[in-house]
Amino acid sequence: MANTLYVGNLPFKISDEELAAHFVSAGKVLEVSHVRERGSDRSNGCGFIEMADAEGAAQAVSTLDGSELAGRTLTVGFARP
Repeated sequence: MANTLYVGNLPFKISDEELAAHFVSAGKVLEVSHVRERGSDRSNGCGFIEMADAEGAAQAVSTLDGSELAGRTLTVGFARP
């Protein structure tokens, strides 16, 4: 869980690939998990990113929190259990 990040305020039409590409600047991305609506499969506006190591996760929080993606300001922090 130490390398998992919570990402909030995501654009509703963002793909997992676009989200991973935004985070790769901080380090290697292992997995992207969007929280999606059941019926429409539309993003709920939040998700989780699993980074390969703690350094990449810390780099992502410090550099990407408050960054803009498709016109929205992202909230990035360490995921809590």
